[in-house]
Amino acid sequence: MVTLQNVRRDAPWKWLKDGWADMMRARRVSLSYGLIFVGVGLLITGGLWLLGLGAIAPVALSGFALVAPALAIGIYQVSRALERGEVPRFRVIISRFPDRITQIAFLSLLLLLLLMAWVEIAQFLLVIIAPGTPLSPGPFLEFSLSEPAGITLLVLGTIIGALLAGLAFSISAIAFPMLVDQDVDAVTALVASVTAVRRQPFVMFTWAWLIGFMTLAGTAFFLIGLALVFPWLAHASWHAYKDFSPSASDSSASASASA
Repeated sequence: MVTLQNVRRDAPWKWLKDGWADMMRARRVSLSYGLIFVGVGLLITGGLWLLGLGAIAPVALSGFALVAPALAIGIYQVSRALERGEVPRFRVIISRFPDRITQIAFLSLLLLLLLMAWVEIAQFLLVIIAPGTPLSPGPFLEFSLSEPAGITLLVLGTIIGALLAGLAFSISAIAFPMLVDQDVDAVTALVASVTAVRRQPFVMFTWAWLIGFMTLAGTAFFLIGLALVFPWLAHASWHAYKDFSPSASDSSASASASA
């Protein structure tokens, strides 16, 4: 059993404001963390282009959005340190790895499975709807925007990707910060996240929309914008978790302690 506080309908804007404040207080750590993952994204995207598979890059980048909450563990720890009045340093991320690492790994595995499902579905749609279509960016873009099969592929891919992203958001919106901050198991954290989405759908839909919009905006600037957007959203997600203030019942806590 998990209890949560109700939050204001305009809470997502406050989360962004507080997240920005955290990032500015720890700008060196936060932006360095963001640049690391942007560098990985650039390597993957560059590799796909060199292989003539540039059309697959959007699938890979959207897959990043599915697993981003798990990758933001270090930023949650920085916000936690700031909350405690500590000077934010990069060693906070390295030396204070969360005690519930097995539970974090379990929840991360769920997101990884969603990512794998998205890749498999994208490949299936491509083979069924557009077999033999060249995957170089120019011809594929022309095909997607001018041919009926291409438009169908684009629409179905967008709908399915949005559904998977919604599922990933529901199970992870506040789950990972909770695992960093509290001695709970992955199931309890997952239930807390899903409960927040179910009880306050308007707030969480607004938050999901802001995350999606900002991620797309960051991606539009050749991924460099993600070096700013990724840590900003991670810090903001910490404040979303603190705003909901989820707490597990005694039975959940005792089950976690025995895990």
